[in-house]
Amino acid sequence: MKYSEESGRGLIANKYIKTGEIILEETAAVWGPKASGACCLECSLELYEVSSFHFCTLCHLHFCSAKCCSLHQSSECSEMQKLSINTESLESLTKLTLAILVLRCLFLPQTDPQDWIRLRLLQDHVEERKDTKLQKLCQDVLVNYLRDIGLNRNQISDNEIHQVCGILDSNAFESKTVDGVESRAVFPLSAMVNSSCLPNMTHVTRTDRKMVFVATRDIQEGQELFICYTGTRWGNITRQKHLLLTKHFLCRCPRCLNPTECNTFISSIKCPDCE
Repeated sequence: MKYSEESGRGLIANKYIKTGEIILEETAAVWGPKASGACCLECSLELYEVSSFHFCTLCHLHFCSAKCCSLHQSSECSEMQKLSINTESLESLTKLTLAILVLRCLFLPQTDPQDWIRLRLLQDHVEERKDTKLQKLCQDVLVNYLRDIGLNRNQISDNEIHQVCGILDSNAFESKTVDGVESRAVFPLSAMVNSSCLPNMTHVTRTDRKMVFVATRDIQEGQELFICYTGTRWGNITRQKHLLLTKHFLCRCPRCLNPTECNTFISSIKCPDCE
């Protein structure tokens, strides 16, 4: 790891790396569903009837099956028991689904102190988010919901909740199975990798929930390791807008600084009068 004034912390190759070589594997500090509806809090499978869910008899978290319920940690279960979780309607299950990843982060000091330390090293961009529509949305929807189910204000402040929201928005990775089930997770070391629109790595999430980074071209010792925080096929304006909105920086990589985007002309409009 190396720090620079231009891009902050980043990961540097400490040896020559061949194309296709696995560079890094990491287990998630926190994992949860990415969904707009109620879904299993373990595997992220979306369900549409309250009767379809299996509930933990102790903490009342909802899962798609007894098998998924058995996989959730006893330490998490103990913390969730302190809350007044409502399981009577699909709406209440949806709200908990949207909040579960934040709750899992907030409970890390009790469930996994080492992962909490790693998580707190990540950027939260709280100052940049202050007085924005995004912060107001988090306050009105998420913070108020967490207070409604009994999250103690004296133990966890509103600002701490906003810090966790900022960490998730800026650092969480998204994954999607072949069946279209979507999840979000934080891999603290992987989150230290900086972005370039000409990346030298790609990343995948395996079925065992490990993040794996693979070299997409030969990397010399001492070169910085990069992934792309956006879609590599997006045009310059779209990429810059996304990065500024979600990551709070303007990319200055060689592709973004080149009017032709390194001769790809991906943002260009084809002249109807030319061949």
